[in-house]
Order: sequence, then C-alpha cells, then structure tokens
Amino acid sequence: MTPRNGSIRNVIRILAVIAIFVIAEIQPCLAVALEQSPTEKTIPSSILPHDLPVKMSAERLSYNYKTNTYTARGNVALSQGNTRLRADSIVYEAKTGELSATGGVIVRAGSDVIEAEKVTINLKASTGVIFNGKLLLTRQHIYLEGKELEKRGSSDYVVREGSFTTCDGATPDWKITGKDLDVTLEGYGTLKHGFFYIKDIPVFYLPWLIYPAKRERQTGFLMPSTASSSLRGLDFRLPFFLNISPSVDATISPRFCSRRAFQTGLEFRYNPSDDLKGRFYGEYTYDWKYGPPSDPIKNLFFAVWRHDQDLSGAARLKTNVQWVSDRNYFDVWGGRFDKRLRVRYMESNAVLYRQTNTFLLQAEARYFDNLDLPDNARTVQNLPILTSTLFARQIPYTPFYLSSNLIYNYFHAPLMNEAWSGSRLQWDPRLSLPISFGQYLKFDPSMTYFARGYAGDYYEHDKSVSSINSFRADLYQINSDAFTDIDKIYEGSLFGFQKIKHTIRPRVAWTYRPLRSRQTYPYFDESDRMDEVSLLTAEVRQSLVGRVSDGQYLDFASLSLSQGYDFHNTRTAEDPLGERSPLKSHWTNTQAELSIRPHSLLDLRAQAEYDPVMNRARSYSVNLGVMDHRGDTIQILHQFAEDELREDLNRQTNLNLQVKVTSAIDFFLENQYTHQFNFAYFTSLGLDYHPQCWSVLLRYSEAREQDPITHRIRDADQTVFLTLSLYGLGQVYRYSRDWTDMFGAESDSTTSWF
Repeated sequence: MTPRNGSIRNVIRILAVIAIFVIAEIQPCLAVALEQSPTEKTIPSSILPHDLPVKMSAERLSYNYKTNTYTARGNVALSQGNTRLRADSIVYEAKTGELSATGGVIVRAGSDVIEAEKVTINLKASTGVIFNGKLLLTRQHIYLEGKELEKRGSSDYVVREGSFTTCDGATPDWKITGKDLDVTLEGYGTLKHGFFYIKDIPVFYLPWLIYPAKRERQTGFLMPSTASSSLRGLDFRLPFFLNISPSVDATISPRFCSRRAFQTGLEFRYNPSDDLKGRFYGEYTYDWKYGPPSDPIKNLFFAVWRHDQDLSGAARLKTNVQWVSDRNYFDVWGGRFDKRLRVRYMESNAVLYRQTNTFLLQAEARYFDNLDLPDNARTVQNLPILTSTLFARQIPYTPFYLSSNLIYNYFHAPLMNEAWSGSRLQWDPRLSLPISFGQYLKFDPSMTYFARGYAGDYYEHDKSVSSINSFRADLYQINSDAFTDIDKIYEGSLFGFQKIKHTIRPRVAWTYRPLRSRQTYPYFDESDRMDEVSLLTAEVRQSLVGRVSDGQYLDFASLSLSQGYDFHNTRTAEDPLGERSPLKSHWTNTQAELSIRPHSLLDLRAQAEYDPVMNRARSYSVNLGVMDHRGDTIQILHQFAEDELREDLNRQTNLNLQVKVTSAIDFFLENQYTHQFNFAYFTSLGLDYHPQCWSVLLRYSEAREQDPITHRIRDADQTVFLTLSLYGLGQVYRYSRDWTDMFGAESDSTTSWF
C-alpha cells in the first residue's frame, strides 16, 4: 500500500535515512526534525530527494490519536529510491520524536547494509542506537559489528563490545575488537581493552589506543613507526602535522636511531593558488658514527626544493634544487636494500621563461653533481643558459617561414684538465618554404645559418694553455624533405576490426653542410660538432590502423626502414673510421623500427641498426610484453649496442615475470643479465600471498656490481624482504635483512611495525 498521509510519508523518509545516519563516514545527517500532526504540511528531508515516491507494505498499519503514535506490524517493507528497510515492526511516537524498528531489521542504502535486532532513533535530538548490529560499508569493504552502536550527538559516537574487519565470512581472517570505542569527529577516537584476532585466536592485547578521527586537516601527531636495525638500533619516528593555513601545511618528523644518530625531517608544502605551488623537504642528521674513526661525529644535511609559479607578464618560474652535504650520505641513509634506487647523481635547475604563440624567452641555471666521483670540482657545469626562440612564422606577403634560436652558454669548473672553459653565443636562423602539390606530394626545403661566437680557454692540469676569442661565420646547412601518403581502406571484419587503413609514406630527405674551416674552435658539447655532410636519406613507413568502433581507432602495427648515402664521409670494413683504406663506401647504417600491438594483451616493439659496410648489426633491441586474462604477464627486453671499433657498449637481457599460481598467490621474478660480463647484476624473486583482506609479500633480491678499476665482480648484496599488510589499515609489519646477517654475520637489517 502507499500511504497518503504527509506525516507518515515523512516518518518513512526519515526511516530510510537510518543507513546514512550510521554509514556515510559517520557524518551527522539528521538535520530534519519531525513534529507534526497528520494534517500538517510535509517538511521535505534535506538528505533524501523529497520528490522520490515512498512505498510501504505491512500486514497491519494503525494510528493512535491519543498518543500520536504510528505502528506498522508484520513484514514491514519501506523503500525510497535505492534505500530499502525491512523489519517485523515499526513504531513512531510523534510527540517525543522516538522511532524504533525491531525484529530482523535490514537496511540497504545503495550497496551498504545494516543488519540489527533493533534500531531506535530520536529525530529531534539526532541521536540513536543500533542493538546487536552489523554494518557493511561496501565502498571501503569494512565490517563494523557491536552490541550497541550509539550516536550521542552531532559528532559523538560510542561502540560497545564491537569489532572491526575488512574480511568476509562468519569467522574473519583478522579483526580488532574493543570493549569501548569512543569517537569524536574532528577530534580523536579511543579504544579500550582491545584485542587483535587471527581467526578466533587473540594475538595482541591493546589496553588503550588513541587515533585521530578527523575529516579536515588539523594540527596533531600522525601515526608513529618503529623499526630495528643492526646498524641503526632502535629506529623510532613520530611525525607531527602542522595545519598552518588552508593552503599551507608542514610535517615535522623527529627520528631517533639508538646506535648512531638523531634526525629531524621537515616537509613544507604550499599551494595558495593554481599559479603558485611548491614543496620543500629537508633532513638534518647528527650521526656520531658517520665518517672516519678519528672524527666520527658529523652534522649531515639533505634538502630538496621544488617550486612552480606564474609571474606577471605571462612569465613562469620552475625550480628543482637538490643538495647534500656529504657524497656518501645515501649509502647510509638512502635505499640500501635496492641498488636500483641508489642515488648516483643529482641535478638541480631553475628555469624562468615566458612563452607565447610566437616566441620563447628562457633563462636557466643548471648544476650537475656526480656522486660517484670523490670530488665534483672537475665536473664541467653549464650555467647560465639564456635562450630566445622564435617559432616558425610566415613572413608577411611572402610564402617563406622564419624560425630562429639565439642561445648563450657559459661552461666552467673549479678544477679542469683537458677541457674547455668559457662562453659561447650561437644564432641559428632557419628559412623554409613548405610547398604542397595537392594531396599527393609535400615538399619542404629550408636553409639554416649557424653563427658561433667563442670566448674560451683550454685547460691542462688546471692551467690555461690556449685562449680563443673569435666569431665563426662559415657554417650553414641546407635541408629538403619530400614525402607523400598512399592509403587504402579494407572493408569487412578483419582481425576483429570493422575496417583497416593501410598507409604507406615514402620520404626522401637531403642534408648538405659545407666543409668546415680548418681553424680550431672550442668543443663544449655536441652542438660544436659541425662536420661536412652531404647526406641523402630514403625512408618508407607503413602503418595499419584498425577501427574498433565508431570514433575508436587502434594503431596496431607500423614498420619503418631508412637508408642514407653520404657523398662526403666514407667508411670501409677494414678501417671503420675511414682514414687509411682506399676502398671506401658512402652508405650509412640502415635503420629499422617495428611496432605490433594488435591487442591490449600483446605489445612488441623492436629497433635495429645494420651496418652494410661492416655487414653486421651495430645495435638492436627487442621488447616483448605478453599478458593473459588471468593477469599472468611476461616482459622480455634484449638490447645490444657496439661502437665503431666493434667494442660492446651494452649487451643485456631483462626479464620480468609474474605468474598467478592461484587466485590468491602471485609468483614474480625479475632478472637483469649482462652478456658482455656474464653475470646478473640484479635478480629478485618472491611470492605475494593476498587473500581477500590481507597480504604477505616475501622477496629475495641479489645485486652485483663490477669494480670499475679491476673489473672484478664484487660480492653480491643478498637481501630478504617481508611485509604484512591488512586491507583497511595498510602495511603493519616490515622486515628487511641481509641474507648473510640471517646466519650470524654483522650486517644491516630492518624490522618495522607501523
């Protein structure tokens, strides 16, 4: 039946809100009071849309005029929108605002569910109690269960003899129980006399626990962490969060390592507007075991600053600054257990630029710090870099286009040996004339002039042995590029596509640069290498594009081949550098690229460079990725490269494998093997066991390095990792230990509870 009485309709609407009252992240929801007679005007709910119809069915429905009480009995069912309520009986007292549903109460609000023996609620005071109830929050997959779940006010909640878990089943794999749980929104929650259960077995006793229950950012302590290490001893951190303003906050993280150090970390974040944001992170470490035994106490510093800001006049400033006080800092305080994460260099830069549709003005300061060197003073730095770029624009009243780069560089290092130091000013204007012959041929000839101004010194053993101040005006380059597209569309269902478009693009390009001057000029970087060239290049590219559906296309295959002929430069098989043998060849290396991706489960990419003079491959790489619908994946990367003297620069194979042994167990393997030295420099294998509500990750890794001087393979770093995570709580346990340390040797190890 569908009641017509307005008060009854409001009663039903408020009943439907019971789920939201408890479920919606325990937010105070009942802003509507109901104190009406049967003839008073309906006051719409501020929570549920008032225009949705409310339906109710019951075996008996009655109203007591003396007590102003509504009663529904026998298989009572209420519904509004996606909210459903079922109970044996419902009683509402309009005078007091008390409403109760008893007998197998089930409330479904969307996908969230409440099951209880009884639910009472006071609509006037916005309070209520769920007796012997269980809540399922589907979005977070959280089960809350308690003898009483009470809402005392707008922000105060109490759970008596309750439990929490994210596990399905009558006997969950784990749960946390407590005699009393008090929660104050925007304040803190406290748990008294709690236990952590595995199945039905209590494992840990929690006599008292306090935790933040805040939806908004507020100043206060964050969750502490504790670890144990053979190098650091007891390792304890207690982060403190500072809510300075709505757009500015900070985290201070004091850290104490009983065996060697005290550390303080500061992370400062700001984002007052979309035009200004940044982050600063710094560490100060007082390490009384760092450094040589004669002077073990060190004050260590590490800082990172990233800043992004829009300035007036359409200008923008970006900075990325990194600094460390000691070059070996990351060996002790970095990611020791994964050599791939070892910090080997740091690059800092600050860029100020202004860009429009026609030009770019940019000033950059860049600093490179090679941490593998004992002293960075011999690293040549390139700063400042001043750039002015004019994008290709058509010259008025002409068919020509003009673009240009004007760049100033300064190169310097405190200590220099066999290197150039000084300034370079380069100007590269380019004039082009793009021509299109209908839809069949596109032709783009251009000419670029290279002007260089140098003021530099050549240093040997930190002394200048020669100087140069000159302007180079003898360089220019002519380019021409011509190509066309040939298309054909294949109808019908081919390879699962509605249609397939086959495109062939033949292309011919010519590059000419005259003989360079015999005068010696500084060589700062590759832009100073201006050899004579007259290179004709032919290229053909094919692509297959399939239409999956209307508006959806997939570029599933492409192949390109290119070959060049250099009229000036020559090479031979006997003499790769082309200096002695009279038997010369002008052919350049053949380039090939292949990409095949017919489905999201298969991805093949390959590149190759073939030397027709030496009749051998100079470089190639093959990257194959395969996945099935279960989630098993394998990725293989094999790459090879050699230099002009046939010496291997790189020859290695990387393998990544993940196999789903069962729905809850994954096996993974990673191996990075170098063929030129015949050893695996990184190997990792392990198991990830992840049932419905928790996971255990066990991993063994082995890292090897080669001594750069003796070329001997150093002893492998062998490490065991173990982590335990509970869904809903995150990672709660972490164990890291050297393999040798597990058998009694002194080495670094870490055990952490969070």
